[in-house]
Amino acid sequence: MLFSPLVESLLSPNCTDISLYGAKAANLAKAAQFGFVVPEGFAVSRLCTEDEFAQIAQGIIGELSPPVAVRSSATNEDSATQAFAGQFETCLGVSLTADLMNAFTVVKRSGSTNIFKKNHGDAIPTDQIAVLIQRMVDATRAGVAFSRDPSTGEPKVIIESNYGLGKSVVDGAVTPDSIDYLPDGTYRTYIGRKSIQIILADNGVHVQDTPTADSQRCSLAGEEISEIANLVRGVERDLGFPADIEWAFDSTGTLFLLQARPITTL
Repeated sequence: MLFSPLVESLLSPNCTDISLYGAKAANLAKAAQFGFVVPEGFAVSRLCTEDEFAQIAQGIIGELSPPVAVRSSATNEDSATQAFAGQFETCLGVSLTADLMNAFTVVKRSGSTNIFKKNHGDAIPTDQIAVLIQRMVDATRAGVAFSRDPSTGEPKVIIESNYGLGKSVVDGAVTPDSIDYLPDGTYRTYIGRKSIQIILADNGVHVQDTPTADSQRCSLAGEEISEIANLVRGVERDLGFPADIEWAFDSTGTLFLLQARPITTL
């Protein structure tokens, strides 16, 4: 559905234009076109103003069947040399049109906050920040994975996982399970404490304690570990760079690719 010339579906070839939609959206658009399972969503051009977005927000929220996630896709974010991981605002579990409009503003302005300027020196103006809006995956397990060891470049997959949404792993709120998956298909598992998990709630997210029995065992089964390893290796193969991804399993066991970017440490 076309809401505006300033909005592109992740399934559109036009969405791969980094100069308008940023690398985060462009990488997911490319991955979707290669056949990876990416949550349905739209990229809003960096040139879209808050007033212009107010005219199309209701159409987007209706098309995606909320809740949705609202994230930044700045033109210099998720590149081969700069990730800016966790530096821009992200709004999760957004269900109402008014909240989507507010989330758009928060994300667009997050490159100008005092915290961002303290970490990076210069602000990033709003017209350099595109916004990515996707249907949220109600994840049972989620986390990150690297197609190579980010410290050494060795061709082994590293997976980090926790129950619930991947936010707890990305934000460092828990010590996640960590798995080293070797080229021959064998793997070593290190059980993390996983004391909490973050789950979807009404128009947002909720933090809850993880039962002791769950925290003391690996959050992933063997076949799921192999599936994630194959996913991140496939992203490296098809997108053409050593990959740092975010992933999630939903309650049906479907594995989703939530983000794909180069490993900047290499």
